[in-house]
Amino acid sequence: MDRQTFLGTVVFGYIKKDLENMRDRIRPQPAAIGNINFPLALCVLAYMEYLGSFLLGRYTSFAQSVQEYISKCFTNPSDYPVEILRDIFRNGLAHEYFARGGISRDGGKPAVYKEVEGAVLDAETLVNDFLESLDKFKQELEDDKYTQRVNQAENSIGNKNSRYKDLIDQLPIRVVTSTTRSSGASGYPKPISTNTCASTSSSQSGGGQVPPSAITRPYALDER
Repeated sequence: MDRQTFLGTVVFGYIKKDLENMRDRIRPQPAAIGNINFPLALCVLAYMEYLGSFLLGRYTSFAQSVQEYISKCFTNPSDYPVEILRDIFRNGLAHEYFARGGISRDGGKPAVYKEVEGAVLDAETLVNDFLESLDKFKQELEDDKYTQRVNQAENSIGNKNSRYKDLIDQLPIRVVTSTTRSSGASGYPKPISTNTCASTSSSQSGGGQVPPSAITRPYALDER
C-alpha cells in the first residue's frame, strides 16, 4: 500500500468514518448510560499515537508519537498536555477501564480541564479536533517516513505471527465466505483466498453470521 492509498483508505476511510459514525450515530444524552465517552476517547488517543508514529517514521512511545502528532497537526496543541493524556486518560482507559480522571462529552473547550474531582477530558471536543487535524496530517506525512514506519510495522507483525504460530495453528477454523476482504491499519486491503477445507459451526447470540467482507485484518504479509 503506497502513501496515497494509505491516506485514502485508512486515514480518511477506516479512521475518519469509524469516528464519524461513533460520534454521529450515538449522540450524548444528559445523565444517560451508553454515551460512549470511554470508547470515543480511547479510540482517538490510540489513533493519535498510531498516526504520530508515521510522522516520526518509527514507533517509539505513546508520548513521543502523540506529541509529534499534536504539535504538527492540531491548531491548539497547548490544549492537550501529553503527559496528562498519557497517564491520566490513555493508561487509565486502556488498563483499568476507568480513566484516572473524568471523561465528559459536552463539546466544551478546552478539551482537557479541571473540575472539583480532578482532570477531565471531553471526548466530543477531542474527536472534533482530531477529525479537523487529518487534513494537516495528510500535508505533513512524508514518503520516506511513511515507508520506514510501514516496514517497521510489517516486521513486528511478522515476528508476532512467527512467535505464536503453534498457538494460531491450533485455533478452530471458521469459514465466513470464500473470499474475505483483508484490510487493516496500514495493510493491504484486497480479497484473499481462505483455502480452508473444514469449518466449525458457531452460534452467535443476536447477530447471526458475520456478513461478507466484515473482517478487518492487520498486515497480511502474504499479500504483498
